[in-house]
Amino acid sequence: MKTEKIIYKLYADIIPVKGYSRCLLLDITKKRYWYIPTVLYEVVSSEIDFESLQALYPDEKEVTRAYKKFLLKNDLIFQISGDEKDAFPPINMRWHNPGRITNMIIDIDSETSLDSIENIYAEIGKLGVEAILFRCFSEKKLKELKKHIIRIGSDPCNRLRDIQLDVCIRKTAHLRTTRADIKAISKLPVISTITVFTADKNPADHPVKDNKIRYIKRVVEGPEYCGTIQGNIDSINLELISESMHHNSCLNCKLSIDSAGNIKNCPSMTRSFGNISDTTLEKALNRKDFKQYWNLTKDSIEGCKDCEFRYICTDCRAYTNRTHTDEKGLDISKPLKCGYDPYTGKWEEWSTNPLKQKAIRYYGMEKFI
Repeated sequence: MKTEKIIYKLYADIIPVKGYSRCLLLDITKKRYWYIPTVLYEVVSSEIDFESLQALYPDEKEVTRAYKKFLLKNDLIFQISGDEKDAFPPINMRWHNPGRITNMIIDIDSETSLDSIENIYAEIGKLGVEAILFRCFSEKKLKELKKHIIRIGSDPCNRLRDIQLDVCIRKTAHLRTTRADIKAISKLPVISTITVFTADKNPADHPVKDNKIRYIKRVVEGPEYCGTIQGNIDSINLELISESMHHNSCLNCKLSIDSAGNIKNCPSMTRSFGNISDTTLEKALNRKDFKQYWNLTKDSIEGCKDCEFRYICTDCRAYTNRTHTDEKGLDISKPLKCGYDPYTGKWEEWSTNPLKQKAIRYYGMEKFI
């Protein structure tokens, strides 16, 4: 009697992503990833027959056994029979959200009129906004900001489930008062995270019992510091991966308001679609080109399209290498502040890359490096 071959298959929650120099297996349940060589990508992307692989590559039997051991040890594959091939369909990677705008960034500095934010209260619910990031570049505005967060967070007509706050402290002369204001805001139920950027103190100098608050020693004075892509990429979830496959991972369904009240795709971008003092968010959203970057995926961006991290990495269209545009005139250049080279698999300091110096000068980034 003929013995049925033993066939294996990746679990449905393991998403293989092919890069130029290596590939990733994204585990959306355990929220982690594994590196695999590019030669293994085609093998794991369909049913895996290790017996046939060993027969096809007799000189690589030890390598095949090592791959099999690795995949089984990390619970990435499972055994199936021949008639079960169609019994385990892949996860539907379609991305959908009922809101027209899923998230917002609102910048605040010492000159910002917070009273103007009241103009957008009703529209936050109407547009279906789920998350807001306030970036406060003036600690003197914290008390006033708290009142607005309370009003926005307690509005029963919106879908908000998360408000985050970035606080950028330039001087620590009144640090005790500032810390008290930060602590008071952290007690609001709608606040999930407060990140405090300070140049004068080490994070260890700020003993914090509140797990919502974290201190980072870094100079952050304005939106020019946005867009840095670092090597600690660890946000792995189905929503991000599916959105990144079909849309821009930074700008899709996003609306931002800079410190002067200008409505933009991102506060760091130059183009404005009106000001909240005289333009509704609805009107800005319907203006030509507001959504032009929403569907620009990493698969279309130079360099990023060959990167194994492209579905779990953010994007930046505000600051790019300024080297490529597509037929529609969209900037498809690699993010300026990314130091990863997918062709070598190495991370380097982006600001010293000689190929980026022209773009750095164009944006006037020399003073921020």
